[in-house]
Amino acid sequence: MKTISILSFTERGKLLAEKLSAALNKNHTTEVFDRRTDAKAYLSEHFAEKDVFVFICAAGIAVRLIAPLIRGKDVDPAVVVMDEFGRYAIPILSGHLGGANEAAAEIAELTGAQVILTTATDINGKFAVDVWSKYAGCKIMDVSGIKTVSSAVLAGEKIGIHSGFPFEGNMPKELTLDEAEIGICVSLAGNQKPFPTTFNVVPRIVTVGVGCRKGVGSEQFEKFLLKNLEENNIAIEAVEQIASIDLKKFETCILAFCHKYKIPFVTYTAEELAAVQGDFSGSDLVKSVAGVDNVCERSAVLGSKGGRRILSKTSGGGCTCALAMKDWKCKF
Repeated sequence: MKTISILSFTERGKLLAEKLSAALNKNHTTEVFDRRTDAKAYLSEHFAEKDVFVFICAAGIAVRLIAPLIRGKDVDPAVVVMDEFGRYAIPILSGHLGGANEAAAEIAELTGAQVILTTATDINGKFAVDVWSKYAGCKIMDVSGIKTVSSAVLAGEKIGIHSGFPFEGNMPKELTLDEAEIGICVSLAGNQKPFPTTFNVVPRIVTVGVGCRKGVGSEQFEKFLLKNLEENNIAIEAVEQIASIDLKKFETCILAFCHKYKIPFVTYTAEELAAVQGDFSGSDLVKSVAGVDNVCERSAVLGSKGGRRILSKTSGGGCTCALAMKDWKCKF
């Protein structure tokens, strides 16, 4: 489910906005902008909060309104422009990573509009590395490399691919397992260089199970986690979530870390953790306090849906952590 804001500036546009909102509300949360208010102020307040913005107006109006707010293709929301008759749906920002192309297609299906795509890989029917990365659940380490890969694809060059994970599905014809000048590397480390020009992507599949003494400092907790990730060659971008027992739901150091790195924090009851199958380093002291013999290892395994443990319980400075990785394949 996405959060979608619809803006219009004429009476006819308002009618289309309300109709579109009603249709989209079946699968998403929508908001119709009150055209009597200040659009610039509204966008300044909400641009970073919404997933999709639909402008029912001239493309030039939309461009001028969003221009001061644009930051980068990996963080900007999707922006789609429609004419007030609802004949065309045109993605103008974050077509791939932000999902504007997908949003335009959904809008077109609901309204009968024609989608106008301008992204080169789409109109040429070529492999798009940013679209694939999003589909595969990977984080792009350097978005500036998208242009390099896409330009090579459009020029007819073969793009290499190196993966520490098994492949699944049919590999696009633009990719090769042979040596190549430009290539995609799929790893948890996110910094490997198997090609002269390497485009690194990282699957977000690692759960960090954590525990800590009450009141541990945020800086101490952060250094402890980052150190253990680095020592195990795991980029912070590979972390899907932080997991712990519900007793730690409001622990300041954990919340601060998750907020800083924009990582979800999930918690489980002692009963849920105790039910996890496996060989864990139990502690009578931990059990007397938490109601379960081990928090970090059990949280990591449970959060990764029974995935493989890649770091057992590690302690330091009043903190504990364990790492587990869910089963994942490099899908096409």
